Amino acid sequence: MRQYSMHPIHRYMLQLAAALALTAASAVTAGAYPPAPPLHSYLRAIEQPTLAAAMKTMPDKAGGDTVTAGDIAVSAIWTRAMLPGQPVGGGYFTVTNNGKSADRLLSVSTPDAGHAEIHSMVTKDNVMVMRPVEDGLEIPAGGAVELTPGHFHLMFMDVKKPFRKGDTIPVTLEFEKAGKVEIKMPVEAANAKRAPGSMDHSMGHMKAD
Repeated sequence: MRQYSMHPIHRYMLQLAAALALTAASAVTAGAYPPAPPLHSYLRAIEQPTLAAAMKTMPDKAGGDTVTAGDIAVSAIWTRAMLPGQPVGGGYFTVTNNGKSADRLLSVSTPDAGHAEIHSMVTKDNVMVMRPVEDGLEIPAGGAVELTPGHFHLMFMDVKKPFRKGDTIPVTLEFEKAGKVEIKMPVEAANAKRAPGSMDHSMGHMKAD
């Protein structure tokens, strides 16, 4: 009679199955061991803190890096490239106030322009009117103000060199309470409508009278 040799893997699987069956039978007989938690519970215990840590270190993809000073956070920072002959440039970002009292953006400056102001743009008698914001821009406690094209924005005048896509413009923001905040403003395409990576939605823009 021909004898067949068992493959080592098959022999191992049979031994493993026998060992598992013996262990299960012993546990049932003793009645002293509760059933082991399902595998997915262990996975959740590993995944959740790992995911939380990964989210904390995830870089901001909407415009320039988020810059914080005290309770103030400036995010989604960007500007547009300037067209040939364009005399002024604009600046955009979102200011979030995580504090319990309001703050105020008082002024803005950059070495790349002779003068810079905070402007509002409103519709009056069916005409878009742009003008400087008097006494600074209030950032409400626990709220945010978004500076975007067609609403609140920065206006750079006497620009020394037209902004070009790919450049970065250094800007200093001065707040009433948070003090001076240094940001870097990435230059996007001249026809860009919002910070790259940000969603196209309205945050309830504040209106000027």
